[in-house]
Amino acid sequence: IFDALMILLQEKRYEEITVSEITSKAGVSRMTYYRTYSSKEDIVIQYFKEKIADLSEKDPLFGKRSTEIWYETLLNFVYSEQDLMTKIQRTPELSKACQPYFVDLLQYLFRKYRDLDIDDPIVLYEIIYKAGAIYFLIIKWIGDGFKVTPQVLLEWIKQYELGSSIERPQ
Repeated sequence: IFDALMILLQEKRYEEITVSEITSKAGVSRMTYYRTYSSKEDIVIQYFKEKIADLSEKDPLFGKRSTEIWYETLLNFVYSEQDLMTKIQRTPELSKACQPYFVDLLQYLFRKYRDLDIDDPIVLYEIIYKAGAIYFLIIKWIGDGFKVTPQVLLEWIKQYELGSSIERPQ
């Protein structure tokens, strides 16, 4: 179903694509579609969830790795999916749906794996700041057409974040 949506996005604008077209292109029934998705946006969110699950399966210790490794993995993923990321950014409905997912995912990783006192409002604000900052940095990178490599962006992030209290894995 995800592949069908991506093919249709090459042919027409997102808002013009119907669920019937997606299911027809994917060779599945509308019933199958609605058992898994509640909207077209869910197709893309589910794709990202599957990628995160694959990552966790391939590297069960991923969450305990350094934040630098998290960022590197995220940047490399975004870079490897340039066409998709550009389509998401250029499609208001997809961009609006994906933003909270990515920010929540980053906040979740910090909360789960950094043994932080999230009852402390300062710590919570730092987590929210970092999640939002990396998200909007990536949005700018996509909008600029990926003019720098993931490694260049990662080096800038590392220099910027030196000394942050949530950089050290527990």
